Amino acid sequence: MKKLLLAMVLVSGAAFAKPEIAIKDPWVRLMPPTSKVSAAYMKIENKGSSEDVLLWAKSSVSKITQLHKTITKNGVMKMVRVRKFVIKPGQTFILKPGGYHIMLIDLKHPLKKGEKVTLWLKFKYSGMKKVIAPVENR
Repeated sequence: MKKLLLAMVLVSGAAFAKPEIAIKDPWVRLMPPTSKVSAAYMKIENKGSSEDVLLWAKSSVSKITQLHKTITKNGVMKMVRVRKFVIKPGQTFILKPGGYHIMLIDLKHPLKKGEKVTLWLKFKYSGMKKVIAPVENR
């Protein structure tokens, strides 16, 4: 009986374990006016007790939005699309130039410094997060 009670407590506790996602310091890179691409960067904090997964992103300024990472192959840096970003419990997953980022492809208009870009991030467990990211020249 004690084992059954303990098992029920453990299972019920696991049911309440969930991620707690917070977005910090979002920004979009300012590019030359002729550029049709840019990228969004930020810190994704998971203060919860279970992992979460960023499945996809959308933006107000691009026709295509993809999750990317930068790799070096044969001495050449290139960006590759990835299907998801896994954010472990207690982790801060950093999107930064030269690393993981959200690629904004086929921009609808040239971005201007200070412009606010709306991003929608779809997480597996935390659902949709709306993020406002300023265009900056960092």
